Amino acid sequence: MRNSGAFRERLFGAWIEIRENLGRSVLQALGVLLGVASVLGGFSISDSQRKRSDEMFVKMGGLDKLNVQPKAAIRDGRPTALQQANLGLRDADAIEGEALKADAIQGVSRQRNARTRVVSAYADQDRQISGIGGDFIPANGYGIAQGRGFSNSEMETGAPVVVLGTEAAATFFPKGDALGQTMKVGNVPVTVIGTFEERVFRFREGQGNQFWWRNRIIAVPANLVQRRMNGDAYRRVDRVTFRIPDMGIMSDFAGQLKNLLTANHRLQEDFRLDDVAARVRRRRSQGDVYNIIFMLSGVLALVGGGIVNVNIQMASLKERVREVGVKMAIGASGGEIFKGFMTEALLLTALGSLAGLVLGIGFSWIITTSIGIPLYMTPASFVWAYVLAAAFGFLFALYPAWKASRLSPMEALRYE
Repeated sequence: MRNSGAFRERLFGAWIEIRENLGRSVLQALGVLLGVASVLGGFSISDSQRKRSDEMFVKMGGLDKLNVQPKAAIRDGRPTALQQANLGLRDADAIEGEALKADAIQGVSRQRNARTRVVSAYADQDRQISGIGGDFIPANGYGIAQGRGFSNSEMETGAPVVVLGTEAAATFFPKGDALGQTMKVGNVPVTVIGTFEERVFRFREGQGNQFWWRNRIIAVPANLVQRRMNGDAYRRVDRVTFRIPDMGIMSDFAGQLKNLLTANHRLQEDFRLDDVAARVRRRRSQGDVYNIIFMLSGVLALVGGGIVNVNIQMASLKERVREVGVKMAIGASGGEIFKGFMTEALLLTALGSLAGLVLGIGFSWIITTSIGIPLYMTPASFVWAYVLAAAFGFLFALYPAWKASRLSPMEALRYE
C-alpha cells in the first residue's frame, strides 16, 4: 500500500508538472505523437490493401487452389520438337493427380477453351467458349442465378447445353428470356439451362468492375468442346484446378503432382503449377517490406522526438535544480528523484501515444478513403505503435532522470 501510495503521489506530481508547463509538454509529446501516428497509419494502410486483395482472391474462388496449365510456349504455339510430340495436359492427368491424395482433395475442375462463332436470334458474335468440367463453378466463385448447372451425366456425355454469364445472357437474349432458348455455338445447337450470378468486384470505389470479363462466360460441358467441337480423342484441357483445404500438404502435393506430370509427359515440363496461396504469400512478403519502411519512418520520428525530449528535459532540469535539492533535503532519496522524473516522462509518452493513435486512425481513414478502399486495422498495429513509443520514451528519459538523481542536495539548494 505504501508503494502504491508513493506511485500515486509521483503520478499526481507528474500531472501537475505537465499541466503547469503545457507548452513545453506539448513539444515533448509531439515527437511521440508523430512517430505513433506514422507507424499506425503505415501499418493500417498496408493491412487495408492486403485485406482487400484477400477478399478479391476469395471472390475468385478461394486461396486453397493449385492450378495446372500448359506453359506459355505450348499455349502460344512455340513448343520444342519433344514437347510437340507429347499429348499435352489431359483429363487423364486430372484423374491420376486426384488419386495421389484423394482423401485431401476437395474437388477437381477442368477447363477447355475454344474460339468460335456464337449465334442467337438477337446476336451473332465471335466469342470464347469455356468447356468446363468437375467442380469448375464453385472453384471459380460462380453461382447460379437462374435455372441450374450441368448434371454429372451432361458433363460426361458432353450434352449440348449451356450456362451464360450475365453479359452473355444480356447480349444474346436482351429480352431476359434466355432460359430454355436455343443458340448455336460453332455448328452445335445448344439449349440454355441456366445463367450465372453477376460477378462484381471493385478494388477501389469508383473503379471499374474487375470481374467484368467473367460475366462474358459462355460455359458448356468440357467434353462437348473436346469431342464434338475440336474432335479431340485425347481430351486435352487448358487448365486443371485441385482444391485442397489443408494448406499444410499443398507443397507436398505440388511436388508429387509435378513428378507425375513429368513422367506422363515424357520427362518434358510442358506445364506450370500455380499455387494460389503461395502467390498470395509472396505478395504479402512484398507488403512486409512496406511495413518495415513504415516502421522505420516511425522510429526515426520517435528518435528525433526523443532527442528533442532529452534537450528539453535537461533544460527544464536546470530550472528545477532547487526543487530537487529541497526534496532531497527533506528526505527524498536519489532513487525517488529518478522515479519521479521517469514517471513524468512516461506519462508524457503515454499521453502523446494516445494522441498519436487518434491521429493515426484519422490519417489512415483519410488515405484509404481517398484511394477508395475500406479501412482495416489489426490489433497488432496498435500494439507495435504503442510498444515502440513506450520503449523510446523510456530510453530517452533515462539520462535526464539519472542526472537529476545524482545532484548533490547542498549544491542544489545553493543553485541560483
